Amino acid sequence: MNAREDLLAGPVRGELLGAERLAERAHAVAAAQRLVSRRRARPRARLLARLSRTRGILEDANERLTEAAANGVDISSAGDWLLDNYHILQEHIGEVRDSLPRRYYRELPELADGPLAGYPRVYEVAITLISHSEGRVDLANVSGFVAAFQQVTGLTLGELWALPAMLRLGLIENVRRMALRTVQRLEELESADRAAARIAQAGEAGRGELDSELDRFASQPPRLTPTFISRFLQQLRIEGGALPAVARLEQWIAEEALSADEATARTTERLALTQVMMANSITSLQAIGQMEWQSFVEAQSQMEAVLRADPSGFYAQMTFATRDRYRHVVERIARRTRRPEEVVARMAIECAVAGQAEASDDPRRAHVGYYLIDDGLALLESRTGHRPTTREAAERWVHRRPSVVFVGGLAMAT
Repeated sequence: MNAREDLLAGPVRGELLGAERLAERAHAVAAAQRLVSRRRARPRARLLARLSRTRGILEDANERLTEAAANGVDISSAGDWLLDNYHILQEHIGEVRDSLPRRYYRELPELADGPLAGYPRVYEVAITLISHSEGRVDLANVSGFVAAFQQVTGLTLGELWALPAMLRLGLIENVRRMALRTVQRLEELESADRAAARIAQAGEAGRGELDSELDRFASQPPRLTPTFISRFLQQLRIEGGALPAVARLEQWIAEEALSADEATARTTERLALTQVMMANSITSLQAIGQMEWQSFVEAQSQMEAVLRADPSGFYAQMTFATRDRYRHVVERIARRTRRPEEVVARMAIECAVAGQAEASDDPRRAHVGYYLIDDGLALLESRTGHRPTTREAAERWVHRRPSVVFVGGLAMAT
């Protein structure tokens, strides 16, 4: 989508929904999604490419609004929000880049059809929430929406960790569009002022000059947007209110586009919406940076819920880092075998349950970790149909022989 299309599309916005209807919307989105079954070797990272363009758009808008504000121009409340928080926006753009490298992005499940075909599934989750909350994002509505979505279909561990970045991308998209609208408003105000000044000057020069200028305006009119019409007629009344032609021109504009009252009402409404969406989006970006995402991921992960059934009871008592290490093993096996993560986790738990019954003399076998990072991993991989890569096999071989090191990619005894 280019800048012109951004202006036509408006903000990422839908009907404002309460908690119950948000849950219903999450169910509907989850049920409607279809995923690409066979991923391309190197799928396009469209969102990251767009983010680079957005950075440039925000830089240009910041410069334009800074200059206008320095000249005493009313840049609107949305413009003030952008200037006051420009550094925060740049920080969040950098945060997305850091937390969502291209390789990670390309591993996210991708939508096969619909308006967002080719984009990550979790991005649709993020922008659907943003659109139905007027850009107000907090831990409560994120948790509720994701929990409702997963009542229909589960998200992967990678998608849950990517959600903060996807929410940032959706909110930054809102800011991008509102920044373009704010700059467009300045251009329309300037255009209206110039057109009104030319007509007023022509009126002072005489009837012939005025008629010629009015003919030029009518034959090649500027875009008669609500903002242009409202400002243009306002300036005409100030500069040439006594001109009989002003009333005729106002009637012509009303017939071609909008009446003065309607233009003013729409302009006011547009300004208010732009300000609200800009303020909500920036405030939500700040809130995202303060959320406890580790707790969110563990609370929402269906794989995590399965692993906590560890028959030894040790899993839940471990540190977050250790549990995360276990989860990543499940994630890797699931991705390689094309099985749902919770299914792989359940198979690991089943191994631990069987190990508890079969080997009372070896308590390790009752712990799920034995089958994820210890000697029982081979059993789990065998049951899931996973075959270790050459690198993984070599690393495990070295792990079993501490006196062996890699030199130039070759295993050497020491």
